[in-house]
Order: sequence, then C-alpha cells, then structure tokens
Amino acid sequence: MNLTKIVCVTKDLLGAHQSGEEQYQSFKQTRLEVDPPTVKFHDPLKKQNLKTFSNLDTKNVHAKKAQDVVLKADRKLFGQMILVAESRKLHMRDVLSHPLGLLPWALANADGSLRKTNKAALATELEKNVASAEDIPRPSACLIDGISLVQRMNGNNKTFAQLAESALYLVLNEGAQSQNIDIVFDTSNTIVIHQSKML
Repeated sequence: MNLTKIVCVTKDLLGAHQSGEEQYQSFKQTRLEVDPPTVKFHDPLKKQNLKTFSNLDTKNVHAKKAQDVVLKADRKLFGQMILVAESRKLHMRDVLSHPLGLLPWALANADGSLRKTNKAALATELEKNVASAEDIPRPSACLIDGISLVQRMNGNNKTFAQLAESALYLVLNEGAQSQNIDIVFDTSNTIVIHQSKML
C-alpha cells in the first residue's frame, strides 16, 4: 500500500464534512439567495471526487494504446459468493467455475471494453470437425447467407421488381433439393463497435 494514498484518503475523509458544507454554501449563494440567480437551479454540481478506502487498491495498468486502465479489487463480490455458497450448501469449486467479472472474458477485456473478434477464425473452428458431405440426406434444409446473395447480384439497369425476381430465382435454384430454405442477413454495426473501443 502506498503511504501517499493513505494520507490523501485520510485528508479527504476528515475534511468531507467541511467540503460538503462549503459546497452547500456555494449552492445557496449562487442559486437561491441571488435574484436573478447567477447559476440556474438545475445545472449540474461540480463533483467532489473525494478519495475513500476503495481507492487504495486501485492499480494503473498501461494498455497497448497508452491508455490507463483502472482495475479495482472488489472484495465484496468474493464475500457475497462465499455467503451464498454457504447458505445454499454449494461447493466453492462449482461457484468458482463461473466467470467472476461483470462480463464474460470471451466477450470483453478486463477494463470492460468489447473484445475484438476474428470471424474467419470462428468459421475455421466451426468447420474443423465437420466432413463435407458429397450426398446430402433427405429431408434437408438450405441455409443461405443473404448479404452474400445480395452482393452476387448485378443490379445495374434493373428495377426493384426485377431484382426481387432475380433473388428469388437464385434462392430457389440454390435450395431446389431442400425441404426448408432459410436466408440469414447477418450484419454488424461497425460504427458502434469502433465507438465503444474508443471509450
């Protein structure tokens, strides 16, 4: 534990009442006692950012992009898990087999940002243990990638009706031997993903 952090926490905790009183006086003078008020009543207040004992366990980890990622130790979570395990007669091995973070590690990094995925690696992993079938058994289903279908179509000098007829022809031709034909349009909003990475 850092002695400087302990001094800062102690100073902030001992002066919390005085700091709150000064904030109240400032609020009263600028918003209530002056006519017209210098600050609007519903404008946000300035945050105090007083240090507490939970700030003692804060560690700064430097990420690849030179951003400080703040990781905080959460003792309450582990304590609550032990209480739940004892009250419900659960084994700790079973309790600790589940993810301890707010988000699964497969979806997010330790700082809460979305984990960047590689769809090509996922497709390779899914196809690894599947043998290609020369003769498809009946009845069967046909699954078509809708985005790929649209990108294959040439829409130059065609009306919407002609494009729809072309798409229907391609779909029926692709799944002619199948009992069911399903078209999946899988799109991801890359703007949202990129924005969440920047936060």
